[in-house]
Amino acid sequence: MRYRHDVSAGVIVFHRDEDGCRFLLVLSRLTKRPLWEFPKGGVDTGESLEEAALRELHEETGLTRDDIRLVPGFERREEYRFTTGDDEPRTLIRKEVTYYLAEAMRTDVRIAEAEASEYAWLRLQDALRKLRYPGRRRLLEDAARAAGCLPSEQGAPGS
Repeated sequence: MRYRHDVSAGVIVFHRDEDGCRFLLVLSRLTKRPLWEFPKGGVDTGESLEEAALRELHEETGLTRDDIRLVPGFERREEYRFTTGDDEPRTLIRKEVTYYLAEAMRTDVRIAEAEASEYAWLRLQDALRKLRYPGRRRLLEDAARAAGCLPSEQGAPGS
C-alpha cells in the first residue's frame, strides 16, 4: 500500500437571521457517497492555510473575503484517514484540514457544480444531523459556541 499526507483548509460559515444562526453546508460531488460538509480544499504551493481556505470558499460558493467576517482566534484542525483506488496498490491518505470560522454578510451562494451538487443554510440541529462524522459535528458545535450561536455554559446539543 502507498501512503500520502494531504493538507487542506476550509471555512465554517454562518449567518444570523431573525431566528438565530444558520450554517452553510455543501453536498460534495467528490466523494463516493453523498457527503454534506464545509467548503474546503487543498492548499496550493506558497499559500497559507487561511489563504487556501478563503480561495476554496470563493471557488466553491462564490463568497469572497468582502462577503464574510472571519471570527478572530478560531482555527481548528481535523485529521482523518481514508483509502483511494480500486486496484492494488491502494493509497492510504492521512488528511489534515484546518478550519476557520466566518460570518457571512450575504447568503446568496453560487456553488461550483463540479465540486458540489447542492448547498443549504441550516439551523444548528439540522446541520448536525446532516454531518456524517462525529469529529465534524464536534467542530460545528465548537464553531457555534465561538460564533455566539450556542451558550458556552450549556452542554453541546444532543449530549
